[in-house]
Amino acid sequence: MKANELQINKLAQGLIPIEVGLKWFASSTDAQKLEIMGSLDLCVSQSHPTSEEIIKGTGLSGLRPTYTPCVIVSSRPFREARSKLKQLRGIDQDRAFSLLLAIFSLADQRRRESDCREGCVHEWHNLTSS
Repeated sequence: MKANELQINKLAQGLIPIEVGLKWFASSTDAQKLEIMGSLDLCVSQSHPTSEEIIKGTGLSGLRPTYTPCVIVSSRPFREARSKLKQLRGIDQDRAFSLLLAIFSLADQRRRESDCREGCVHEWHNLTSS
């Protein structure tokens, strides 16, 4: 698992405080942010979020519904929205990171509690905080 994917999974599972993750993303270079967003998009796509998780994630993110990433997610098919979110820059990119992380957190939690509740060999489901 790549370093960005490890960090994202730890954030989604609450092994790293979200505030630390937001600072990590905000302090990254533009090129690093693009890589992180690509990794987050991969994680989100593999978690197969439901429509309910997408809506709940929007609220969980703490973002206003009028912010660009929230408008994009609420007005387009999710696959198309994810593509648009990866193209955002500046403050909207930071907000897109928060939004996708919240959605991933919910979808991944569901998968850990359903598909993997008996245990699994997914490296990203068997993390520790260290």
